[in-house]
Amino acid sequence: MDSSEKWYSVKEAAHLMSVSVDTVRRWIQRKLLRAFRLPVRGTRRKRIYECWRIAESEIARFMRMNMNF
Repeated sequence: MDSSEKWYSVKEAAHLMSVSVDTVRRWIQRKLLRAFRLPVRGTRRKRIYECWRIAESEIARFMRMNMNF
């Protein structure tokens, strides 16, 4: 992964792959899709969800290996 590489949110990745956000989150949980979890900032408010970022190269790898694109 290059330092200048584009990183996508789960929502953006789901849109690129034409699947639902829940599907992308499931792939991340099952370790089919590699993603980076963003750290939680501050203690005032807790997130009810985890924020993930997926590298553009990882999306391309996943699509080549698992989908007929």
